[in-house]
Amino acid sequence: MDEKELSPQESLDLINSMIVKARKRYSDNSFYFLLWGWLVIIASLMHYWFVVDSVIEQPSMAWLLMFGGAIISIVYGRRQSKDATVSHYADKLYAWMWMSLGIAMVIVIINGQYLNFQMVPLILMLAGVGTFVSGAMMGFKILQFGAICLWATAIFAFQLNESNQLLANAVGVAIGYLLPGYIMKTNYKKNVGI
Repeated sequence: MDEKELSPQESLDLINSMIVKARKRYSDNSFYFLLWGWLVIIASLMHYWFVVDSVIEQPSMAWLLMFGGAIISIVYGRRQSKDATVSHYADKLYAWMWMSLGIAMVIVIINGQYLNFQMVPLILMLAGVGTFVSGAMMGFKILQFGAICLWATAIFAFQLNESNQLLANAVGVAIGYLLPGYIMKTNYKKNVGI
């Protein structure tokens, strides 16, 4: 089989197109950050309201929203993987990282009583890890800034009582997930020309 020699310009164009394709694979992961950001904010505020106004006997029921988020994420992820022409190792690594962090978060929640119910700061720390690594994988510094905000919120939340931690959680996730998510979505639309 004959291989065609590329001109310097063709080589640069090929490299540039490969870089653009790689960035596009991750650039619209805004869906996940926006979905989980909004779900966590809504659940945090509902839980806070349920506690403060004694609305229901089990205020933590607000977090049942997360099951819906998990189902939506799985369905969306499967559709994305079916639409992908090539499966990349980095894509799998990204998915396994977030699944592992999700499992760690569930373990924290299940053992909340042994952690003196300091679950919110611990979950913020874990979310910060995933967000920071995601930003590094995408080359998206704003996401890494979001992770730093999640970690700072975790430090602050350790100083609060359980109900006020829920408010801190909502603020931290708004800055750490929603802000980068909307910027990511805007950048994707500009790059794709939507």
